[in-house]
Amino acid sequence: MTSEGKIGLKRALFWCVTAAVSVLLLLWLTKAVGLGLGLLLVVVLLAGYAIFLIGMPLFFWIIGEASYRTFLKPYVRVWRIRRIRNRRLWDEAAARHRSDSL
Repeated sequence: MTSEGKIGLKRALFWCVTAAVSVLLLLWLTKAVGLGLGLLLVVVLLAGYAIFLIGMPLFFWIIGEASYRTFLKPYVRVWRIRRIRNRRLWDEAAARHRSDSL
């Protein structure tokens, strides 16, 4: 065999070994990346559930408090003021009635 044939055979053998090692590394790398992405997905899902379980009650608390301040608190205040005013008006009317009947 000539030296050029030996060099060509060495190059072909080198590229075949490189291709085989690349395929094996690629298979191992895809498994490792798949495992890493799977673990990342599990972590993201757990974080999402934790945020949901903590965030939703907090959200309802904030919305409830804002609704109370916006709607219920002014309504209760107006109701109390009207009750006091109504009692005062009734007392004035009763006093007028007493003074009219004397």
